[in-house]
Amino acid sequence: MCSLSYKNSKKKLITVEGKIKGSISHKILGSNGFGYDPIFVPINKKKTFGEMLSYQKYKIDHRSKAFKKIKKFL
Repeated sequence: MCSLSYKNSKKKLITVEGKIKGSISHKILGSNGFGYDPIFVPINKKKTFGEMLSYQKYKIDHRSKAFKKIKKFL
């Protein structure tokens, strides 16, 4: 899960969330990304984030979802 907040010029606070569901791999797979990427398998995918190319991960990850939501307010 990723949460982002932004306070606009009228002092209104906008907060959005990006979420992705998945499972934890029994093995460390892949060397891309950081943190839990080599063990997190998104739902309906066969690869960990660590095995995916950056552009594949960024299409579906929780941070991208949150940034797409908050972009509407900028």
